[in-house]
Amino acid sequence: MKRKLLLIVMILAMLFTVSCNLENTKITNKIVAPDNTKLPISGKWVIEDYKISSISSMDEETVEEYIGKEALFDKKLVAIGDDYCLEPSFKMKNVNTADYLIYQYKVNPNFLNIDEDEIQIVSVMSKEQFFYEFIKESDEKIIVNIDGVFFYLKMVSKEVEDEKIAEYYYTDKAMFRMADVGEEDMLRTGILIGLKSLDLDAKENNIEKWNYRTIFIRSYNKEIASTYEMKDIFLPRRTGFWGVKVVRENVNDKINDNIVAYPYKKTVDLNNEKKKEDKVAKGSTIKNILYAGNDYISIESVNQSNNGERFLEFYPIDNIDKGKPMKISDIVGEMGKESFLEEVNKEILSGDKEYKNSFIDLTPDEESFGLFRRNGHWVLKGRVNFVENDIYSYKNFNIKAIPPKEIVHYDELSIPWNAVKTRIPEAIDAFTSPNEDLIIVITRNNILVYLIDGGEIGDIPVEKIKLKSTEKVIMAEWAVGRYPLLWEEEFLKHEATPIK
Repeated sequence: MKRKLLLIVMILAMLFTVSCNLENTKITNKIVAPDNTKLPISGKWVIEDYKISSISSMDEETVEEYIGKEALFDKKLVAIGDDYCLEPSFKMKNVNTADYLIYQYKVNPNFLNIDEDEIQIVSVMSKEQFFYEFIKESDEKIIVNIDGVFFYLKMVSKEVEDEKIAEYYYTDKAMFRMADVGEEDMLRTGILIGLKSLDLDAKENNIEKWNYRTIFIRSYNKEIASTYEMKDIFLPRRTGFWGVKVVRENVNDKINDNIVAYPYKKTVDLNNEKKKEDKVAKGSTIKNILYAGNDYISIESVNQSNNGERFLEFYPIDNIDKGKPMKISDIVGEMGKESFLEEVNKEILSGDKEYKNSFIDLTPDEESFGLFRRNGHWVLKGRVNFVENDIYSYKNFNIKAIPPKEIVHYDELSIPWNAVKTRIPEAIDAFTSPNEDLIIVITRNNILVYLIDGGEIGDIPVEKIKLKSTEKVIMAEWAVGRYPLLWEEEFLKHEATPIK
């Protein structure tokens, strides 16, 4: 009996040792969806300091008002001052410190006094809506960027009182009652659609020119509440709302386009942007936007001085005018790069005998890729540029890699594309809302808004918006819950007009 007891004790000890070793194994560079019973950030915090970056859209007086404000982290609520989100979800990732700070915020680690080569980032979302992203220095110190200002927060309590959480829930319900919005479960949906159209009246040296506009559609409980439009691209970002436009300059018969992205709260001298472009522009380059998202932009750059070569380029929004374009491996990793190289051989070289034994160099440049619309989704395509018989040409090819959520936040179709085409044969594109209450269908001539009921498209469109000739979608950003009203309020501050 004693021997049996001793054997059992030894086995238990061995299992305990293995268990401890497993728990001590370090796992890095993986995205983790934490159990809400143990949040990556929790408790009550207070803002105690700040640093203003060069792209800040806040004045010093406004920044000072944040000092002393509380931040609350709970499985039911995350709040910073008056800004909050209910039923939050958390996502963690480990990133290279320098790469992250430079790409996202145009600052280096020294600016924030961060010595570590790797830092942990905690993203907070609610119902597919981005809230804030936090740099976690330690269990008691975090940093958050608000409108270009880095605020330092210190933990003051590990718990959040139930009364505090209840206050925000009461405020949330009261806000919708004041706005004539009914019950809490009513569907509230909004979408910003960015469009570009070829200016057919532009006669400037027969060089193409693209015009841009943004449409905002808001619905409440499956009824269209409002539709507005404005010039250029109105872009929602984690640091606030930004404007994106293409500024054209003609000097000595050399035409150059400069894509400008700027916070709406910060005054931007577009004439100065033109002067900066003049200093670096040696040839004649025109640009058009293929895709604009929260943090990244895909463009086509046309070199008029060199046979009209058309290059694909991909940049962080904050670095459009600086540095080299990003590589495909920066977006989808080494596997994406392998697909990039394989597909050019498969689709162009193997599929076309004309080029298989040609002396033309069809080696793809890893920076030559972009985002395009196809069958209701954003897809990655690469491009090979070459000259044959003194004539410039190019060929696009598909890349078998899905754009990550860091690039394209929401790109789901709750109704399959084949079902959309069967129901509306003239459809060339479609977007469905996260609430699954609306489907936006793009045809050659119109934007059609249909209701979704029981997973089926409604009989007739509830809204129809006329498209301009050649107009294409380059942006689609959804808002749900309380955000559609907030987005509309901001949209109307920037010369938006009702769509008639």
